Amino acid sequence: MKKLTGWILIIFCSILLLIFAIALIAIIPGVLNKSSEVQMSIKEILTSSVGFLIVISLLIIGLKNGIKKIKKEKVVETIDYDGELKIDLTGQIEYIDYRNLILGISFKKPIYIVVLGILLLFSLTFVVNRENMMSQLDSNYFIFIIIGVFLLSPFFTLIQIKRLYNTNSIFKEELNYILTNDSIQIKGETVDSTQKWTHFYQILETKKFFMFYHGKMIATLIDKKMFLENDLQEFQRFTKSLKLKRL
Repeated sequence: MKKLTGWILIIFCSILLLIFAIALIAIIPGVLNKSSEVQMSIKEILTSSVGFLIVISLLIIGLKNGIKKIKKEKVVETIDYDGELKIDLTGQIEYIDYRNLILGISFKKPIYIVVLGILLLFSLTFVVNRENMMSQLDSNYFIFIIIGVFLLSPFFTLIQIKRLYNTNSIFKEELNYILTNDSIQIKGETVDSTQKWTHFYQILETKKFFMFYHGKMIATLIDKKMFLENDLQEFQRFTKSLKLKRL
């Protein structure tokens, strides 16, 4: 199913890119030569150019995602680690850091980029044909609803993040992490767990966190602020020895 979706994306985006390329080849000479068949104001030329760039960018994103879906997953490359890892960390994950992490991950997804591109196209159309679109407000109400939902989605996401943070007792505790070659041990008032590194299947390193995934939406977080500089560099070296998929 994943490969089928990938091929559909590749074919669809490739056809549209070809159509846009042919259209550009046909239109650009007329615009440059100010042909009587192509009469466009400077404003229309600028908005159309930006619109073309947005559409082409969206199609390229779709094409890249399609190629990504059909490609075989690369074998995880590891670097041998011959040291003895023994790092002891203590700290608490703060709400602001957690919020920024989740927002950053959520709004980098292709679906948000596509919706943003569509909204930009609609905005350009509105700038050029404001009077016509306002006169047809009743027929365009669905588009305005989509815009409203998209603009409000960060607000709803923030509410969800705040609720998750407040209802998860682990965020309210100061935690002790013990990192060794074999496992990660986490201790707190309500948690005492030991997980082997082989329990995880992928890792994401951000500017402020390590995220070890043991489910598609479930991850163990380690805040980089808890590390001493030397320990952080040592742990980064160690993570490269783990046979985990890297995001």
